[in-house]
Amino acid sequence: MQHKEHTPKDRIVSAISYLTMGWGGLIYLIIMAFKRANLSRFVRFNILQSIFVSFLYFILAMAFGLIFNILSYIPFINTLIAKITLFLNSEFLFRYSIIQLIAICIVVYMMIFSALGKYPKLYLVSDLIFKQLK
Repeated sequence: MQHKEHTPKDRIVSAISYLTMGWGGLIYLIIMAFKRANLSRFVRFNILQSIFVSFLYFILAMAFGLIFNILSYIPFINTLIAKITLFLNSEFLFRYSIIQLIAICIVVYMMIFSALGKYPKLYLVSDLIFKQLK
């Protein structure tokens, strides 16, 4: 779809949804449900994708934390796990870790594309959301 088909309101709501990691979009979704207003496919896609991405980030962070915690009790592997954890969580650029920078870059990418009226695509995630909207 071309970016000319989406209203400025749709673009702003979509960008705010990414900026707030889905919370802004969820609140907007609830308000529009009470008003019984129909949302465009573009807004629904971006709201659902922002919620899914934030949920996926939370699940991955918890899973890797649990796995690294379990592996830290195994002799000889614990030093490797400690070095990997230190590398991934130490300050890298602008006092952010590598993991934080990757998450920020993904959110900024999605926010900019939705503000431009385009569908931000993430590998596998966007396909799942498109299938849910059909």
